Amino acid sequence: MTISLFARGQAGLVAIATALLSACACAQPNDRPPPPPPPPAEAFAACKAAPAGAACSFSAPQGMVSGSCWAPEGKPLACKPKSAPAGATSAPKP
Repeated sequence: MTISLFARGQAGLVAIATALLSACACAQPNDRPPPPPPPPAEAFAACKAAPAGAACSFSAPQGMVSGSCWAPEGKPLACKPKSAPAGATSAPKP
């Protein structure tokens, strides 16, 4: 009788430990920040007929945005605001 109680208690502890470890594994933060949102349609339209590096501007909810036409390799040109932080790959999302 004592052995069966011990075995049940040990099985319960294993189940609790497994549940706690699983919860900890799920709570790990992601090492990478989420990707930036895509540029708004107005940013693409502003550079539709312009070459890379050309000055551009478009109207956004926060006002007129000025910048230059830019795109990562293999992507369409979009107006990248002058105020975009270094390394930013998109215009502000309205």
